[in-house]
Amino acid sequence: MTVLGYRHTGIICRDIKKSLYFYKNLLGMKVVQEFWDQTDYINKVSGMKHAKVHFIKLKMKSGEILELLRYPTHNTKLPKLPIHNTGILHIALQVENIEKTYLKLKKKGIKFISEPTLSSEKFAKVCFCIDPNNVRVELVEILYKQKK
Repeated sequence: MTVLGYRHTGIICRDIKKSLYFYKNLLGMKVVQEFWDQTDYINKVSGMKHAKVHFIKLKMKSGEILELLRYPTHNTKLPKLPIHNTGILHIALQVENIEKTYLKLKKKGIKFISEPTLSSEKFAKVCFCIDPNNVRVELVEILYKQKK
């Protein structure tokens, strides 16, 4: 078996409009697809019954896809997990200018865990913010390429 590549990240949203605003308007991703699905297919692959799902797919400048999903037929609770919790705990997004991004998001009321900080390897500046679904988003500005 060989993994051919990275496909996308999906985020289950409590409020898909707030999430769309965050990722599209504040972080600059582009909507490439939006649709609803309540077919037998979506119920089968999700292991759910009577599910109706709203999908919004956003593309990053580099081509990766972020998928926002909302299940109006099934209530969603916001997670309150510590950063050291087991499982997937964040997504990391590369930005051009972390200081500008930080200030822009801070002015819009986005919560941050920290301000931009030089990484221990000193090749990047990093900070974490919280999206509308309590998902941790690591923002990274690469200062120079690491030598392998």
